[in-house]
Amino acid sequence: MQTLVTLLIFTICYGLLFLSFFPVKPLKRISNFTHKTKNAMYKHYDLTWPYFFSFLGGYLLASMMVYIIQDSI
Repeated sequence: MQTLVTLLIFTICYGLLFLSFFPVKPLKRISNFTHKTKNAMYKHYDLTWPYFFSFLGGYLLASMMVYIIQDSI
């Protein structure tokens, strides 16, 4: 149980750390499209991929860290 909680906490922390590395500039461009009703936002930017890749990288790094911590104890 302690291993799963540690893995969850590390995954969230590293995922948010990797998410902070994605540029903010494309997100600012979205605000220009909100005033136009003809253009849908989802056609211009897909914002799910940065979340997916950041939490995938966070999970991989967290699993390596948990493995190293358990191996050293």
